[in-house]
Amino acid sequence: MEGKSIYTILLAIIAVLTLSLAILIIFLFISYNPNQQAAIDVETTKGMSERVVPDAEMIEFKLFLGEEKMFALKGEPENPDSIVMVSVTIKCDTGEKRKKETDVTTRVTQYMSELEEAVGDYFADMTLTEAKLVETRYKARDDFIRIFNDIINANKQDKEKTVYKVTLQMFAQ
Repeated sequence: MEGKSIYTILLAIIAVLTLSLAILIIFLFISYNPNQQAAIDVETTKGMSERVVPDAEMIEFKLFLGEEKMFALKGEPENPDSIVMVSVTIKCDTGEKRKKETDVTTRVTQYMSELEEAVGDYFADMTLTEAKLVETRYKARDDFIRIFNDIINANKQDKEKTVYKVTLQMFAQ
């Protein structure tokens, strides 16, 4: 008689654990949203706060004193001495009602040489064939936004997107 009660208790414990596991699995399927999880991952890895910035709250800076700058491109057999003339303008967020205008101006002017150096480094690894492609200009704009924001936020605890737009004029020769 005692053997049957032990089996009954063990069977009851197994039934409760199985039921608990089934409820947990159902809960996970109902509550787990992969799109929401992906959005959280992107925001976490992105690491910069971002907002919609009206034109009135942006300030414009011209790299290379507003002049076109020539950079040597990586040589290729058919074009060993190719160059590209580049003009770069960036637009930065000055905060709501332009409250951070002096801070942004100070940071951008402080890092201006690094920003200009990043442009030169970017084109030093590009061939003339790549520079002539239209897609390269679009990719370069996106890359420069990321690169410039990384430079400007290098010594800041709270990373925030400062550079929102890069205007790039390229003339490859």
